[in-house]
Amino acid sequence: MPEALQSLIDKLQGEVVDEAQAKADAILAEAETQARQRLAEATAEAGRLRADAERDAGLARERGEQALRQAGRDLLMAVRRGVEDVVMALVRTSLAETLTPETLRDMLLVMAEAYARRSGPERRMSVLLGEEDREKLAHYYADEYRQKLGEGIDIRLGRDIEKGFRVSMTGDHVEHDFTLNAIAAVLSEMLRPELAKALSVDGSAEGPN
Repeated sequence: MPEALQSLIDKLQGEVVDEAQAKADAILAEAETQARQRLAEATAEAGRLRADAERDAGLARERGEQALRQAGRDLLMAVRRGVEDVVMALVRTSLAETLTPETLRDMLLVMAEAYARRSGPERRMSVLLGEEDREKLAHYYADEYRQKLGEGIDIRLGRDIEKGFRVSMTGDHVEHDFTLNAIAAVLSEMLRPELAKALSVDGSAEGPN
């Protein structure tokens, strides 16, 4: 083979190899560039997902803590209401046992004396009693009241009265409520702050939420 032809062949082979190598280098460089870009995108996406996950976890933790705090407050309020109900029931029971006909008699006699001193014996006192107490007091004590008040006393039935009495002075528009419900309501208002304080976590009274 002539040297000129061999030289041409070698030259062509060299150019083909160089071109192939250049293309290979370009493809490799492009692949590396795309790989770095995709890696950067993947890293950024992973960072975003991690940040979102951390934020969601933080929100979930905060919501969980809030739910636990609310559940604790709800439990405390339920316990407090339950204890208050028990205490108020005990108060009503104790009052019902205390407001005997004899106790009511003594209270009414004291009030009759006080009214007589303030307004004179010409005033008439009206008393509303529950059915059971009215039957026990009406006849026996009428004379004793009459000694205190010249005009005497009206003892009538108060159909809404369980225990205790309401008393008023005719013409004075003065009425006092010593019924079981009225006394229990007053005691409840007095006891409730102390109960709330005793049942609170830190020892301080808290109102309902």
